[in-house]
Amino acid sequence: MTRMNHDNISAPNSDDPFGAPDSGPIPDSEPIPDIKTAKLPFDSTEALRQRWRALMGPLGFSEPCLWIGFIDHDRLVPGALPRMTLPTVPDAHLIDTLVTQLRTVTDDDGHLSLAFLLTRPGSDGITARDLGWCRLLASAAQRFGVPILPIHRANDVALETIPIPIERAA
Repeated sequence: MTRMNHDNISAPNSDDPFGAPDSGPIPDSEPIPDIKTAKLPFDSTEALRQRWRALMGPLGFSEPCLWIGFIDHDRLVPGALPRMTLPTVPDAHLIDTLVTQLRTVTDDDGHLSLAFLLTRPGSDGITARDLGWCRLLASAAQRFGVPILPIHRANDVALETIPIPIERAA
């Protein structure tokens, strides 16, 4: 089993398997991985994207939500996949409050990291609003010392990696 190295998660580039950008929107015609694959270990951003894809099944969303995956070494923790409905406009106070609360979980178990998936209706690409939410999550995680993995976004047609740098929490 390969341990995911959170120290190497940074700006997307082709030399870093954790930062390699997606090739673009992947339409819903992409084969959905078997749900059993969600429990498999992963060691790259693309493998994490595939775990999210297996968990989401057919794409289609009625409201914007944030899904939170707890990662123990290189696996999603089974049975723990909370989600919260998001307001239309990115809200720094909301994200700071959320990440502060999540910090208590990651502090209690030094092996846990967080993975975030933004979901929303629509068929467009990654929007300024998507990037706004992701920047707030990445910034709060860094400020509060919460280890996170690259952030993903799903809409009605694609599940993609958000192309923003993720710095390891101090």
